[in-house]
Amino acid sequence: MYREALRRLRDADTLSDATGLSEQSDSPYLLRLLGLELLLKLIHEAVLFKAGRGHEYAQLFNDLPGDLQERLLSLAGERVGPSALASKHVLVLQEWGRNFIALRYPWERYSNMSEDEYSQVAKTWAGRGAPLEEATFRYFPEELVGFLAALRTVADELVEGLTNPPSDAAARE
Repeated sequence: MYREALRRLRDADTLSDATGLSEQSDSPYLLRLLGLELLLKLIHEAVLFKAGRGHEYAQLFNDLPGDLQERLLSLAGERVGPSALASKHVLVLQEWGRNFIALRYPWERYSNMSEDEYSQVAKTWAGRGAPLEEATFRYFPEELVGFLAALRTVADELVEGLTNPPSDAAARE
């Protein structure tokens, strides 16, 4: 799970680097969400000894012990500073989980619109000042950078502990 998470995150970086800004799709973002999910599930399983299921990132996070939740949020904050993770992490995690599902087939959100209506959605929203609460999809990109860094730090420690367990002498100290 760890290796696959890191591969998805590398793939996201490669894809982002290979496309121009105007050509970007949601694919790198979806790969990052998949990496987040795999890391979160790895931590969930390693700490709780039970597999996490589904794309309910907030629930997976809330299952973790409180001190680990606080550590992950603190590490994320160290990386990106004040963000929505500090004040409303549940909302952000829920949004990422919904995005992981909905952005795979985004046209379903717009299936009742004509092509002309669809092309006007972004223009109309931007013309109103792009209010975040009215966005169809909210990405929380800075928070994602920070939370991925936090998950990687904890996952790295867990994997290191599994591959290099403390010696008997160190364990007795």
